[in-house]
Amino acid sequence: MALKVCGHRVMIRPQELKKKTESGIIIEYGENEKLEKAGMTRGIIAQIGNDAWKTMYINSYQPEPWCKVGDKVIHAKYIGFEVVDPETNETFRVLNDEDIIVVISKEGVL
Repeated sequence: MALKVCGHRVMIRPQELKKKTESGIIIEYGENEKLEKAGMTRGIIAQIGNDAWKTMYINSYQPEPWCKVGDKVIHAKYIGFEVVDPETNETFRVLNDEDIIVVISKEGVL
């Protein structure tokens, strides 16, 4: 990968939201549609910047990172910006560490 995320940002590999089953049946309702209607989308953490979750707080409190590379997450659909890796032509979304809304611990959980 030719890209390296900097600062307090995270790089997310968008997760394709399936609209059809493998047999060709169109899924009208489900968690993916609920996410889209709510203006959110899923992705997988590809990189985390060196300063992510290292904000200066009063009394020098520092929160622990709530996700790591490989975690599936939910974030607002239009937040951050897209970048394309010139080596692989893969598209990623870069956003601030605080913009991660949910870390998915089990499949099928919204």
